[in-house]
This record gives sequence, structure tokens and C-alpha cells, in this order.
Amino acid sequence: METIVTCNCKSGCKNRRCACLKNNQPCNEDCGCQACQNPLNGLDVEALSVCAIQNINFYNKLTAADLATLLELPCGCEKVLLKKMIANYTCSKCDEDYWYSFCWSDVVPDSHTWHCEVCGACRDWREWHCDNCNKCTYGVSLPCDYCGQPGPYADIG
Repeated sequence: METIVTCNCKSGCKNRRCACLKNNQPCNEDCGCQACQNPLNGLDVEALSVCAIQNINFYNKLTAADLATLLELPCGCEKVLLKKMIANYTCSKCDEDYWYSFCWSDVVPDSHTWHCEVCGACRDWREWHCDNCNKCTYGVSLPCDYCGQPGPYADIG
């Protein structure tokens, strides 16, 4: 069950201090915000990747011509319209999932890339977010570079 978030912003809901925007949601009728300018309002956030949501200002600036740009998938099997890459897209030939990374301005394989919601940046699959020091670090089986906390797969081996 998804939690419905509301806010009471007095500054227009334009930044991540807004509880709704911080939780990747548009403001709703239960919010008590004033002069709401949440950039997610009116968008189907379910049809957007987390990367697109956290880079919503870049997404909102895309023109129809931008969305009609053909991008080659990393597998080389086909070219796909950018508008189909905003969320997950499955290659019709090799069945691999891809999405467009606004952070890297490129199509990325879902199996090798993720978007850290805390840091607001796309990461390689070998990186992980350390809850202890609140930073992303390399090596899922290695300790955190910043604080020494064991990686999520430190016990495997």
C-alpha cells in the first residue's frame, strides 16, 4: 500500500523541502500548500523513471522533437524513441530492459545501472548507498570508502 504524502508548503513546493516532491509525488487536494509549483503536478509519475522524476526540470524542458529522437540501445538490436525510454523499455529482440538516464544523458541497461534517490544520481551496479554516512560508495562486497561500514554483500564469499 502506497502512503499518500501531503505538504503545507508556503514557498511554492519548488524544491525537495516539499514533502510531496521529496517523495517523488505531485501535490494533491489534501495538501495545504500555497502557490503550488510542484513540477510533478499534472504528470503521470508512474510512467517516469526515478531518474526522470528527480531530474524533472530537464524532463519538462524536452520538446516534441527531443522526445522523437531515436536512440540506439546499448545491445545494438534496435533504435527507440526517447519518449519510450523515459521509463523501462524492453528490447524486442534480446529482452533486456533499458531506460534513459538524465544524469548521464544516455540509455543505460537496467541490469547494470540504478538511480540513488538519496544522492539524486545514477550509479553503476557495483555501487551502493551507505546508510551510515549517507553517501554512495564503490564495491558491494567492500566496506564503505567513507566510514568503513560493511557493504551489503560483505558476507558473501
